[in-house]
Amino acid sequence: MLLRKNRVIRRRVIIGLLLAASLTLLTLSFRESSGGAAGAVQRSVLSITGPATDVVHRVTQPVVDAWNWSTGLVNARDENAKLKKQLGQASNNAVLVQEQQQEIKNLQSLLNYTHTTDARSYDWVTAAVTANSPSDYRRTIVINVGSNDGVAVNDPVIGPYDQGGALVGRVISVTGGNAIVRLIVDPENAVTAADLSGTAKGSVVPSPGDPGMLNMLMVSASEVIHRNDIVVTAGYAGPLQPVLPRGIPIGKVSNTGISDGDTDQTIQITPFVDFEDLSDVLVLKVQPS
Repeated sequence: MLLRKNRVIRRRVIIGLLLAASLTLLTLSFRESSGGAAGAVQRSVLSITGPATDVVHRVTQPVVDAWNWSTGLVNARDENAKLKKQLGQASNNAVLVQEQQQEIKNLQSLLNYTHTTDARSYDWVTAAVTANSPSDYRRTIVINVGSNDGVAVNDPVIGPYDQGGALVGRVISVTGGNAIVRLIVDPENAVTAADLSGTAKGSVVPSPGDPGMLNMLMVSASEVIHRNDIVVTAGYAGPLQPVLPRGIPIGKVSNTGISDGDTDQTIQITPFVDFEDLSDVLVLKVQPS
């Protein structure tokens, strides 16, 4: 017990002496110039500790540099991740803007069509395509308007294209809030049509060799038809074909041909409407509801 007490006393005495020496040195350094005794002591201490400080600096500097590099790398990765996220959001926004611009363009085309002479003769309603069932045997779409909107079977459906609206197909089935539309590229479809720049008339049907194209049949070989001529609905009914308003654009002539011995020529037509990208359409309410 006595030994422990002596150790405590010695520690206190040493601490007291160190504090007294520190205070003495501080007092002398304030009173004397750098050339005094206190300055000499400080210089002696620095000459002893300086090399050790330099060694410690050299040893620890690579560690400090490595730490700073690691921290910078982590920050760079975080910043890169943020930039990638912002770039992804900007790309998504750009795609959304592009889609909205295309939708506005399509609706503007349909609106332009409603101002044509034929369209002004009928009531009309716009619709959105809600389902698409393309196949080798059936090409139809479902739209979100029906009998509640005055839509009836055989009403023509118009789709957008660069110059306005063109024929998509006709309504074949109606419920209160929906309708099924048979596209003009459906194998069961046929439309009486005419060459807008001449007197040729015939029946437009899907091309059996190319589902996206149309053929105009029953056109006399004596009729003169040129490439890029516009083909429109003829405005009268053919065999098993409903009456559609006259003058609805269908497509343009891409090729003509006649086989030896045939009295009729076959005219290939490229439809104006992109049937793979239909989102908004216009229904002309021409049939009695």
